[in-house]
Amino acid sequence: MALNIAMIFELGPNDEGSIGGGVELHALNLAKELVKMGHEVTYITGAVPDSRKEISLEGVKIKRIEFGKTISRTYDPQQLSFSRQFSFLLKSIFSKSKQSKKETFDICHGHIYSAGIVAKIIARRNKAKAVNTIHGSYYKYWNQIVSSKLKASFYRKMERFLAPRLVRKSAVQIHTDYDFAETVKAWVRPRFKNRIITILNGVDTKKFSLDVNPNPAISKEVGPIVMTSRRLVAKNGVIFLVQGFKEVIQNHPDAVLVIIGDGPERERIQDEIQKLNLSSNIRMIGMIPNDEIPSYLVKADVIAVPSIVEASSISVLEAMAMKKPVVASDIPGIREITKFGENCVLVPPMKPSDLADGISELLESRKRREELGERGYNEVIENYTWEKKAKEIELLYYNIIDGHLPEQG
Repeated sequence: MALNIAMIFELGPNDEGSIGGGVELHALNLAKELVKMGHEVTYITGAVPDSRKEISLEGVKIKRIEFGKTISRTYDPQQLSFSRQFSFLLKSIFSKSKQSKKETFDICHGHIYSAGIVAKIIARRNKAKAVNTIHGSYYKYWNQIVSSKLKASFYRKMERFLAPRLVRKSAVQIHTDYDFAETVKAWVRPRFKNRIITILNGVDTKKFSLDVNPNPAISKEVGPIVMTSRRLVAKNGVIFLVQGFKEVIQNHPDAVLVIIGDGPERERIQDEIQKLNLSSNIRMIGMIPNDEIPSYLVKADVIAVPSIVEASSISVLEAMAMKKPVVASDIPGIREITKFGENCVLVPPMKPSDLADGISELLESRKRREELGERGYNEVIENYTWEKKAKEIELLYYNIIDGHLPEQG
């Protein structure tokens, strides 16, 4: 049975299909795979400046909503702002309740919190089933990634309120990591626990493949290349990678760190590079479209993912899909997809010296790099392709419609 699905998230692709962050990448990849499987999918997102109200991308209908001019004004592909979430929610609340016959959805699937509420609103109007995906959480880490204790307390309280509420209001709440899923299970009554399901992230193995042409912007004539592709926000820990790289070049003076991405931490990171006199060894590429990232990764000798907190890390999966050895933080969300360090080098988070040791270990052993690259690649092909993940979620949709859910341990 073909389904009509609304995929809902405040950030989405521009008219060229360019994506900024991991959540919208997840939502769009899932939507594309569901279309290939014969379903009809509408990606409902916020307005993007200089982009059309409706387009089609690989069979996915992209529908952008506006609320005055407030939603387009808040567009930042690197960061989902509170004002954009709030405007998106208000538009959904105050929009006309009558739906076009062409927009009768069976499943309304919202990502994170406010889009999860919107999914419930649209589902109620369509007599459809609401699904909510939580893409990890900063609940245990807010004090480490924001400077204000007041803000940290507020964010913790909001997550503590919203996550269990959305479990009660949705047919299912999907988590992309086990750690926060177990936390939320402890917050809800026993009869709601089976609504909390964990399905880890996937990766586009056709895009992040072994047959990628290298980007000429990165010269392989330089020394060994360490690379990271991250939004430059505090939770991604790039500042610790920069600090650790000072120690890496003591043993590998010709090594180069390539940082792909942009965000509010950019200036702080640039200042740290200047302070440590690393300008000749670190290149900041800025934000590039996700489609172009593989052409950079193919040049890397080592991929570093120095996050403080992650769901099932898309960056790690992308690196493994290209047989690249990974040094990453030993945290939930990375442990699971790397089989607790079998497929990569895990190091304590926020420890520049340990990160440097892990990178140096790989730079010094080609055999070790190749071994980890092979293991990671096999793990991705076996368990983390988007084809496999979309089938898991499709089965979940059918179970929801049929009125029963599988038990999870």
